[in-house]
Amino acid sequence: MSNKEKEFDDYPGEVYANKEAFLKRFRILEGKERDEHRRRIEKAISGGTKSRVTIYFDNSVIDHFKELAEKEKIGYQTLINDTLRRLVDTNNRVMEKRSLKDELLKDKKFLQKLKMALAA
Repeated sequence: MSNKEKEFDDYPGEVYANKEAFLKRFRILEGKERDEHRRRIEKAISGGTKSRVTIYFDNSVIDHFKELAEKEKIGYQTLINDTLRRLVDTNNRVMEKRSLKDELLKDKKFLQKLKMALAA
């Protein structure tokens, strides 16, 4: 049975424990919030900027992101994506700096100018 075909009884009991828990899991988007959500989905799909994947994380990792996401009032998957994006961007900047340093160390003219500038 796929995720989209879940039966009513397939959700954990705590989802039905009280009205607040139920509405948190199954809330209905309305007005501006619904329109914004729809635009984000359409943009992601049409722009080809996102891909659907299946990935397994430790429960503690998911719990951590769910707690943070609840505090920030965003989806936990969005928070995971944002965290991974920052990590990738940081790694790319580090690699670019390393590459630039390697290029400069091979550039004899640059090294001569640097030597003269340091001597002055």
